[in-house]
Amino acid sequence: MRLLHNGTMKFLLIIIFLSNASFAQKSLNATTFQANVRPVLSGILSDFYQMIALFPEFPQDLIGITAEVQNFHSEQELLKEKCPRFLEKACLTNINNIRIRLQNIQSKTLKLISSQRITPNLHMNPIGGLRMISEFQIEIEQIKGILDNSALIIKAGASERKSTYEIIKLIDELSTYISLTVVGFVPYTYREDFGHFYFNFIYPIQQQISKNQNYEFLNKNINSLNFSINLLNQNLTKRNKKTPEGMAPYLALMHNRWNSLLRYYF
Repeated sequence: MRLLHNGTMKFLLIIIFLSNASFAQKSLNATTFQANVRPVLSGILSDFYQMIALFPEFPQDLIGITAEVQNFHSEQELLKEKCPRFLEKACLTNINNIRIRLQNIQSKTLKLISSQRITPNLHMNPIGGLRMISEFQIEIEQIKGILDNSALIIKAGASERKSTYEIIKLIDELSTYISLTVVGFVPYTYREDFGHFYFNFIYPIQQQISKNQNYEFLNKNINSLNFSINLLNQNLTKRNKKTPEGMAPYLALMHNRWNSLLRYYF
């Protein structure tokens, strides 16, 4: 019996090993990621923003502002390429381009702020979002002022120069501010669920595919991302909390897209 038992145990261990091996994670290369994975991720991001736009009091214009902030990476890369250490004459055009884009974002932000009204329904009140969008606007004004001063100094031929890294860091902070704004406009009842998903799934993916299209990010983080999207799906469909009206199709589509993507990694 012992021999049979030991043999059975060894057989089971072999089965477990083979089973685990068959589900071992794959590491995608850049080409496969760009062709097969990145489009799926872009679709999930689009589904998510269409979904949260269904919340009452959620400002539709915020989605476009968020997209513009996330697409700043090309300007930042040009700035680093032409002026790797300090802002100089070589990047005056880039400084001007960044300022123009910031001015455009600021105009849309001020319009969004002016259109908001405090709702009498405390359950849906977007005070958190309004506070963050105001801080976001202040941050834009600060960066514009630094860029204006830097351009004047460069044109005057003064020796004082601004660190390129400092400007890039401030622009990166805009992404954090606008992300906090998005979550701030989610109704309080759902803010924890959507906040967790946003900062553990949406935000990092946006950073990777809009910046350097880093295919290695998913290779390293596929399990934690999988946990985050499954947690949101479970919280909104399998617990007592009711899925907000109109969101179920988007939630299902996001989940289906993600499951189709997993076959490239397992």
